[in-house]
Amino acid sequence: MNMKNERPLLEVNNLKKTYTTRFGGNQVHALTNVSFSVEKGEYVAIMGESGSGKTTLLNILASLDKPTSGNVLLDGKNLVQIKDKDICKFRRENLGFVFQDFNLLDNFNIKDNILLPLVLANQKYSEMIKKLNSVVKKLGIENLIEKYPYEVSGGQKQRVAAARALITEPKIVLADEPTGALDSKASMNLLKIFGEINEGGQTILMVTHSTLAASHANRVLFIKDGEVFNQVYRGGMTNDELYQKIVSNLTVISTGGDQVE
Repeated sequence: MNMKNERPLLEVNNLKKTYTTRFGGNQVHALTNVSFSVEKGEYVAIMGESGSGKTTLLNILASLDKPTSGNVLLDGKNLVQIKDKDICKFRRENLGFVFQDFNLLDNFNIKDNILLPLVLANQKYSEMIKKLNSVVKKLGIENLIEKYPYEVSGGQKQRVAAARALITEPKIVLADEPTGALDSKASMNLLKIFGEINEGGQTILMVTHSTLAASHANRVLFIKDGEVFNQVYRGGMTNDELYQKIVSNLTVISTGGDQVE
């Protein structure tokens, strides 16, 4: 048995993040003590009220910020110890990102937007096109690749953003409010795609305010006051049953009650 495969894909250990305010020098504790792990192939949602620390946590996981203390290991490599000059390459080779506002370049067509991370990695054109054809087929956007972002709908833009995240074959996809700018139909379409991608073995970690979006994950972590307050595993629950369990936990968080079993 390969012992290496037995350790979690992502390990978050005792993360703390303290900011000192610009005026007055007051300290703000965004994360006080966060620990959890994510296994390869998991689909995890992170939820919490505004100010709970989940955005700070995502930024640290994305290697866009460093913690005050603690560490983050992705496939055994400590993100905190990666040198600044190497961080962009590491991010490009290991992480995929799906943002609420898509972050597409309007002067690039859809094809070039999706290929951008491979271009930056200096991959061969023939290899890039092979990966492009595979990912646009998977996401059902083959007919859009010659269009420009301003010519397609919000739901289509988010599929393009997902394609750009997946084309590098990342170890983990980090999604930041991926349904936040979408209507209900486009949201459901995207969540269906995320489910299919996850079933294909892709690990996904999603930060969201949306109970509906979180109910499509297989595990939901709740962050409160900079710590992991509780977590819910899907187990045999349907989406509707998980939705109700999430609502119960969010109610407890907002009212200051005890954890929901």
